Amino acid sequence: MAKKVDKKFHYEKKMSKRKGKGVRWLVIERPTGSIIAESIFEDKAQAVVDFQNKHKQWAPQGGVVKHLTLGTI
Repeated sequence: MAKKVDKKFHYEKKMSKRKGKGVRWLVIERPTGSIIAESIFEDKAQAVVDFQNKHKQWAPQGGVVKHLTLGTI
């Protein structure tokens, strides 16, 4: 039997400007606020967002596990 996918999980990209690092695009999991990827290029971040929103592979576990994330917003 397939696992139930939680519909409230979605992923978005957000631009981040940091001193010394320039512009970065963050892929953020909502509603947990976990940062799951960081990229210099917007199109690469958008590809991750599109893939995660299509497959939602982490939704049955309640989101990406903490040791695989880059932190939280």
